[in-house]
Amino acid sequence: MQQPVSKLFISLSRIMLVLMLCASPVLGQAGNVATAAQAANTVHIEVNGQEQIWKNQPLIFQGSTFVPLRDVVQSLNGTLKWDAPTKTATIKVGRDTLIHQASTSSIQVNHVQLSTGVKSRTVNGTMMIPVRPLANALKADIKVQRTASGQMSVNVKTDQVSVLNAELASVDTYLREAEFPGMALIAKNGEVLLRQGYGLADEHTMNRPDQKTRIASLSKSFTAASILHLAEEGLLDVQDPISKYISGIPEGDKITLHMLLSQTSGIPSAFGRGEGTSLEETVEEIRHKTLKFEPGSAYLYSNSGYVLLAYVIEQVSGSSYADYVQQTILKPLGMKNSGEASRQVHTISGFVSENNAWVPAPYYVSQSGSGTIYSTVDDMLKWDRALYTDQILSQDTIEQMYKPYSSKNYGYAWILKENDQNRTVFHNGSGGGFATAFSRNLSDDITIILLGNHAGMDMTTLMSEVEAETAKALHLQ
Repeated sequence: MQQPVSKLFISLSRIMLVLMLCASPVLGQAGNVATAAQAANTVHIEVNGQEQIWKNQPLIFQGSTFVPLRDVVQSLNGTLKWDAPTKTATIKVGRDTLIHQASTSSIQVNHVQLSTGVKSRTVNGTMMIPVRPLANALKADIKVQRTASGQMSVNVKTDQVSVLNAELASVDTYLREAEFPGMALIAKNGEVLLRQGYGLADEHTMNRPDQKTRIASLSKSFTAASILHLAEEGLLDVQDPISKYISGIPEGDKITLHMLLSQTSGIPSAFGRGEGTSLEETVEEIRHKTLKFEPGSAYLYSNSGYVLLAYVIEQVSGSSYADYVQQTILKPLGMKNSGEASRQVHTISGFVSENNAWVPAPYYVSQSGSGTIYSTVDDMLKWDRALYTDQILSQDTIEQMYKPYSSKNYGYAWILKENDQNRTVFHNGSGGGFATAFSRNLSDDITIILLGNHAGMDMTTLMSEVEAETAKALHLQ
């Protein structure tokens, strides 16, 4: 089984350090480098299954493992150009461009700066670069094994998770030029044509398309589906008033579950987002809100309305919102990398703009029902495919989700977009440094998932551009 990248680098560093220390218990700086280079001679190196004979051997220095940059680039069939006056290397591998200046602790990957935490070194005229951040910049995986003879084997696999069909190269170019940060997936009839990561997952890690991330208000589709699942089981009716399940809501005898689902209840959107606030406490806060209009008379997007729906799910099912979604939707669909977020679940970081720079955002606090789900692009594709079947809900019920119930064409957690014969449902989300969008062209079966991790992006416009570029690339216009 392939080990996580971080653990593998740690294992490699420890192995090489042990070999170094066995050779000489007390070493100065020069001895460290020399002995480490000798220890590295016992390492068998493979890249994508092909044995590599590097002119310059890896070394370990002050606890960090370094590899010869030029040898690595050649093994990956990339190119390296060296600018002597600035001591800067420009590396091209596939569609990525990496720039690194000697004796610095960062690598520019396309348009972003990746912090390595360790400065590169020049040994006998050869630039040696920290292996972990270099592999990270290239989205590579490493596996370390010990052979029967005691020799260490290092197997490097280049990016195994990204996909780019030649037809969609223009879409990838568009996302790169737009400097989209996050993960993107595009599929036709369920077949993945583009799966890519862009920008930073955190200050030291590049986004890979298999990483977990917050999906913000895309969570609402799981809330709506859970309510409809309970309706199919005969445990509730969408025309039931909210007062049947929750007391004290303003005009609760007039506000139906249908109105909460379709954003026509009149309940204001905002609620307190203090970390650790229970669902019951948020519901109590909503009890004291003043309605914006007569229930059912207009449209107003309301996170609070979906919080009430989550509470209804708990009251009717007897399970927590997280458990109900997990057992009813995520587990049956094999969405193993999805669930309700907590600090214990590692996801990529959200970023916010501060003093004209992007900095990690504080932990994203939401409330059940409105924006608490984390997922991956692959898991979200599983959700997309399930909505073409009767596995979770019947097709008749699913059609209820797509119907426009107001002038804004909002259904149940989906917005309907119709153009001639083209029928598309869409939703977007934002919060805590994340910006997301999910588009499902029901006519041509084109799925587009954009899970971004920078605040403030206009995801509706971005999605429209990606939809248009995808249609053009696939000759659907």
